[in-house]
Amino acid sequence: MAKRKRRRFHLGRLLAVLLVPLVLIAAIYFVYLKLNPLQLKARDIVVEYKEKFDPKDNIKRVFGGSKDDVKIEGTIDTNAKGEYPITYTYGNEKINAIVNVKDQKPPVLTLQEAKVDMKDKGDPKLIIKEVKDASEVTFDFKYDKKTFDERGKHKIEVTATDEDGNTTTETGTLIREEDSKAPTLVDPDQKITIKQGEELDLSAIKVKDDFDPEPTVTMDEEFDSEEAGKQTITIKVSDRSGNEKEYEQIVNVKEDPAYGKKVVYLTFDDGPSENTAKILDILDKYNAKATFFVTGNHPEYNKYMKRAAKEGHTIGLHTYTHNYSQLYSSEEAYFDDLQQISDMVEDVTGKKSKVIRFPGGSSNMISANYVDGLMTTLTQKVQEQGYQYFDWNVDSTDASGNRVPVSQLVENATASDDQYINILMHDTDAKDTTVEALPEIIKYYKDKGYVFLGLDTDSYAPHHNVVN
Repeated sequence: MAKRKRRRFHLGRLLAVLLVPLVLIAAIYFVYLKLNPLQLKARDIVVEYKEKFDPKDNIKRVFGGSKDDVKIEGTIDTNAKGEYPITYTYGNEKINAIVNVKDQKPPVLTLQEAKVDMKDKGDPKLIIKEVKDASEVTFDFKYDKKTFDERGKHKIEVTATDEDGNTTTETGTLIREEDSKAPTLVDPDQKITIKQGEELDLSAIKVKDDFDPEPTVTMDEEFDSEEAGKQTITIKVSDRSGNEKEYEQIVNVKEDPAYGKKVVYLTFDDGPSENTAKILDILDKYNAKATFFVTGNHPEYNKYMKRAAKEGHTIGLHTYTHNYSQLYSSEEAYFDDLQQISDMVEDVTGKKSKVIRFPGGSSNMISANYVDGLMTTLTQKVQEQGYQYFDWNVDSTDASGNRVPVSQLVENATASDDQYINILMHDTDAKDTTVEALPEIIKYYKDKGYVFLGLDTDSYAPHHNVVN
């Protein structure tokens, strides 16, 4: 029994002896962290030229806090090489560091096998497919100059060097052969369609050649696109070796109702409403077409939207809610709203619409209350998705209040003599004077020789200066 007690006593003393230094080390480490709560990975930081760098990524540890609690002072421009001093501050501790922006990466060089005609000098650069680097790149070529004019395969060593001396070396092949074949059409059945009055772009005709990566397409005759319909033209394709061949190509000149005419585009925002039927009756009486930028706020009047589409007017998208704080709260919110009104218009009319108008126009500043730069993003993205947005170049000012005097509306709406006029008006229950002014506006422009058309994605599109 006594032996067991002695063993326990000795074991306890041993544990105490072992624990004391561990506790002491932990205490010292704790004091160290208290005195040095902020630790960095490095004080001399090397950052690659033109690559993103977040100074927070250099923080190794923050005792009693997080990286977000550290204040970082100093400006770093990774697009300009050089040294940038920065200061990290956490509590009472300040640590200075230097960020050195350098170009240390060699160019990324991609080569391709190239063919040249025996009559061609054989530029070694032809084997370079692509080079990527943050700075300008120069090339050095090594090959057997004595045999380079001979038929066959020639190995070429290419060294790409950037402004900071970083280099990449790759070896490629240039083949010298007799080129006796003319270029050919990539798609002999290619259909080319242009608008009436539009210039024919021969670069739209795709051509391929065994040797020349950029064969040319020319046409001796002048192309007349003033008359709509199909035309057959003769084109000549040729390569740098002088081989050429003629092909016949059909070009379809699509009729443009606005070509050579003075056009008024009457546009009505915010409908449909109880006034839509009255507007349609007036348009029918004067044989005028218009565009209705609709919302989803009054589905009880969608029957008038259906009638407008059936009578040949354009139904444009003005967003479903017309709620600025909602649809301009984010890019995603806008496109969700746009999809909603797009689906509704297709359900009502049976047709998809790609014609849109932003609430407030593309130059609105209201969107800046919610997201900086939103309109700059949206105007670009809608066009990338196949939409065309329309502002206006004549404002009737009927949005300035209800029952704006007819004489004022007519005066404002008839203030332009441009070839293409896009008039902003509104279609709501309160816009009775807009309806009353419409016949006089139409008669004024008809007397001036204008026609009235609905908008489509190819129509003249006035775009305001985007300020957000």
